[in-house]
Amino acid sequence: MIKNKNIKLINNFKFYGIIYSIVLVFFLISLTQAVVKANEPVDPYVVKNIVVDITSSSTTIARDIALNQAQRTAYLQLINRLVIADQINLVPKINDKKIIEMISSLQIEKEKALDKRYFATFLFKFKSSKIREFLKTNNILFSESISRKQMIIPVYEKEGVKILWDDPNKWRISWKNLSQNKNTIFPIFLPEGSLSDIATINANQAIIGNEKSLSKILSRYSLQNGIIAHAVLVQDLNANLLRLHVTLKKFGDQLKTVNIQSFAVPNGRKEEELLEISVKKVFKNIVEEWKLENIIRFDNPNTISVNIITPDISYLNRAITLIKKTRVVEKVNIIKINKNDTQILIHFYGNNNQLVTSLQRNNINLINNNDYWNIVIKEN
Repeated sequence: MIKNKNIKLINNFKFYGIIYSIVLVFFLISLTQAVVKANEPVDPYVVKNIVVDITSSSTTIARDIALNQAQRTAYLQLINRLVIADQINLVPKINDKKIIEMISSLQIEKEKALDKRYFATFLFKFKSSKIREFLKTNNILFSESISRKQMIIPVYEKEGVKILWDDPNKWRISWKNLSQNKNTIFPIFLPEGSLSDIATINANQAIIGNEKSLSKILSRYSLQNGIIAHAVLVQDLNANLLRLHVTLKKFGDQLKTVNIQSFAVPNGRKEEELLEISVKKVFKNIVEEWKLENIIRFDNPNTISVNIITPDISYLNRAITLIKKTRVVEKVNIIKINKNDTQILIHFYGNNNQLVTSLQRNNINLINNNDYWNIVIKEN
């Protein structure tokens, strides 16, 4: 009797062990998929959240009109995203048929059809080769490069008082509002303003660019780059204007530049209004500067011979995959595979510096040792 009871217990353990194993496997698969999704590179040719609401003589006609309107809106958003600002008006107008030819796929994320009314939210994926060829043929300057997420540290100065974390920092609120609209090309992030943030850096340290404090707050959020946005509010009584002088200082693992911009509204207008206008213009200028720095130079095709130290075939495959994902790279040829290293030829557009910075964004270090180039994967 005891023996049968023991056998039953063993069988129960086996059964629950199998169930546990199955649950664990599903959990690990879900976790892996979540991690993969989180680390997927942003595709500049995907346009999301296109909302349309159309009323017509029938639901079917309303749906057709909505689809045409959505795809044209998505196309125009894509052009504004990629093309340099002063070149947008040079982009030739195209018809709906041409736009459809440029679309790879679409998703309807939310949809509702009522009597004679149709509203939906669309996602469009455009064919990068078609868009590239169209812009290239028409000599339009554009950039596909995605910036690493940049931390924004907004310091507000008013009547001699400098504010970073304390309330009310209206300049910080303006940046927070702006950050709600996700920018694909130049994603930004604002620190939460926790006690740890407050202990790490204050307004004066940010303004003078205290490297230790800036490095520490970047590390807290696992970021590499940031921008100090120091805004000074001034009442210009002579000109009867309310002015905002904005100084932008880049820090972190990027070229440390300083840029000064000024904005104004007539006295009598609200302070918040000036801040909202200014933050949008400042950010637009930041994005345009980024695009100008990363224009794809189709007029300057180039090649470079590179050596990769390869401990195993998996490392080589990872390196080549990351290189091919780099926007300025056209193709990669394997020249020679040795036991411990591999020689490749990279075909790309632009100069070597552009290639170096573009590869860095894909966690690849391209190192020049006396004109002998080596590639190393940068482990996170």
